[in-house]
Amino acid sequence: MHFVMKLSKLCNLRCTYCYEYEELGNKERMPLEGLAYFFRNLADYLKTNPLSSPLHFILHGGEALLLPHSYLRGFRNLQRQYLDAAGIEYTTAVQSNLVQISERTLDLLAEENISLGVSFDVFGDQRVDIKGRNSQEAVLANMQRLLDRNIPFGAIAVLHRFNIDHVVPTYQFFNELGINYRILPIFSHVDPPSRIEPLLVSHEETVTALQKVAQAQFQQPINIRVLPLWNYFMAAIRYLTGKSTKIYDPAQEEWAYIVNTNGDLYNHGDAYRPEGLMGNIFCQSLTDIRQSAAYKETIALRHNRLATCGRCSFNGYCHQLPVAEAIPTERLYDATENLQCPIAKAMIQFMIQQIEQSPDSQLLLNAVESASPLSVPV
Repeated sequence: MHFVMKLSKLCNLRCTYCYEYEELGNKERMPLEGLAYFFRNLADYLKTNPLSSPLHFILHGGEALLLPHSYLRGFRNLQRQYLDAAGIEYTTAVQSNLVQISERTLDLLAEENISLGVSFDVFGDQRVDIKGRNSQEAVLANMQRLLDRNIPFGAIAVLHRFNIDHVVPTYQFFNELGINYRILPIFSHVDPPSRIEPLLVSHEETVTALQKVAQAQFQQPINIRVLPLWNYFMAAIRYLTGKSTKIYDPAQEEWAYIVNTNGDLYNHGDAYRPEGLMGNIFCQSLTDIRQSAAYKETIALRHNRLATCGRCSFNGYCHQLPVAEAIPTERLYDATENLQCPIAKAMIQFMIQQIEQSPDSQLLLNAVESASPLSVPV
């Protein structure tokens, strides 16, 4: 289970495609007293509702590393006060644009056991500062500092119109450096603002781009894991070997909660939308939220989407997250208004074909499912 904590929307970049764009100058931050209420109640909830999957916190923004060190230490102290004291295991990570990161901040992350994720597209020139200056060189220099200090980190690369033709060089960049990364198709909108519209790509174009990266992985030594390709690969392995997997059911255990700066709690697919609002963690316990009518409505919406998976030949082999937690623009409907699965289904079928055609197919079929991670989109 993941909690994506929007600690503050304040940011030193103005990336063209950012879905938080209108709030990037807002200095408001999550109040520590509200977080204390949350962690205390979360510890109580987990005592009686133990998780079947690891618990992860992702500190997000904006740029969370613009927050004072004292605030980040305060966040970690609250985790220790309530979660550690209750014997609850968890991890904490921060997602950063890595434009400005001091040695003191790197020391802080090490001291507080906060792992690091980097947002970096490699190509595209959309990640600019307030004055429109490209952040590429600064990020590359800071990535080199991380490598020099042997600080492990993963990355997220947004896929959009101006870098979709560079997906293989992007993969080669991360592969040569040994950096695991996630390909994140542009977080678009049903009615996109003018700044985003030129960047949008179709489902078909996204599938073609992902297939190119997958082919590059099959054709050369692999040093890294690329998401979501790894999840599609493992679904294909399970299908070919007849080994089913645990199916995602949010009513049993959520995959990801998105927590807005004011404490409002959403599921991933409907984040920031009225139908996705479950409650508020600064004034409601997780127990009360999960028993509320609002929460049950979010469950019903996702269960309705999951009916699509029951009609799929990969039902039981795919974990079904791509449908259950699809954002609005990822939801494709056919002429009879049945929800489709435009990316995951096509990619699993592609992976099956690649495995069957590979001279090392038996080795691939022996892949260990337990190594398969479910990543959180940030």
